[in-house]
Amino acid sequence: MWITRLGLRDFRNYKHRDFTFGEGLTIFVGANATGKTTIAEAIQTIATGESFRKPKWDETIRWGCREALVTMEAEGETAAVSVELHITADGRRGWKVDGVTRKQTRSATRFVPVVVFTPDDLTLVKGPAEQRRSAIDALGDQLSSGYATLRRDYARVVRQRNALLRDDAPDSHLTPWDEHLVHLGARLHLHRRRLLVRVAEAAAPVYAHISAGESLAIVIDDRCGIGLQDPTRAPSQEELETSLQAELRHRASDERARRTSLVGPHRDDIGFTLDGRDARTFASQGQQRTIALAWKWAEVNVVAGMLGKSPVLILDDVMSELDESRRRALTDLVRREGQTFITTTNTGYFEPGLLESADVVTTGGDA
Repeated sequence: MWITRLGLRDFRNYKHRDFTFGEGLTIFVGANATGKTTIAEAIQTIATGESFRKPKWDETIRWGCREALVTMEAEGETAAVSVELHITADGRRGWKVDGVTRKQTRSATRFVPVVVFTPDDLTLVKGPAEQRRSAIDALGDQLSSGYATLRRDYARVVRQRNALLRDDAPDSHLTPWDEHLVHLGARLHLHRRRLLVRVAEAAAPVYAHISAGESLAIVIDDRCGIGLQDPTRAPSQEELETSLQAELRHRASDERARRTSLVGPHRDDIGFTLDGRDARTFASQGQQRTIALAWKWAEVNVVAGMLGKSPVLILDDVMSELDESRRRALTDLVRREGQTFITTTNTGYFEPGLLESADVVTTGGDA
């Protein structure tokens, strides 16, 4: 599927703006604070229900207004579809698909897969563990409604368990939630491992090509007690549940002291090695950025392979953060089949031939 139209009403700094798009490359160009990133955010939000800015939803409404409206029309492999997103002042979101109200976000956001690359993603290697978990989980959510449901169910268990630990609840109250954490946590960890294998297989050749032969590997530093860094070496569900149960017993006093859940996949980390060495310690800034670029390229390939359709690619002001060799690598990704949106302050980052084939839109102001 590709997006043919995007409409913004009282969304962020836009009072009223409509855009029409072709199937290829669209470049949004303008000075800082003219709404380029807002357009990228709107595309991701209407297509996936998530925003890389991670806002409180009432903050996306234009100042002084009571509601924001984002609309999208898309067409492609299946029948054309129209999606509406209403955001109200109390932070609620309401969805319609072809004029019919949808109660669940998932039922309104399964039409157009999206991969987003922002400057924040360039800190993937050395950033917090939560950033890397979010990267793999956001990919999993788009690929499978079952993954998304499992992750939400597990997160609810952790929240409830944390509340009990904060209240110093007796073990008898914790026990049933421990059982839920063990069962759901084992499933989530195994799903992540399988997805990481796909990402690693797609990212390694991309990294090797850009870096002239260095070997990239992705590893897991788990908090489930299993200790298998290689994601291809997956334990069974039963083995992982047994490991989680043992780890919960082992860390029980620590969890009581810190009043939070320390065991489970919500504490897992993902690591990268280059030629067998920890990239967090030994990789240069350029190597770290190449890893991030390879990861995003891998996301595109994994989505296309598993869903059978090329995802929309959004690049939000990343060209300015890359050197010339990495810009060329990113340009190769842009030339792939599929719709791409790029925001930039400077079209000089792009080859003349690429600009000639693109739709260039100047941002700032309302239509």
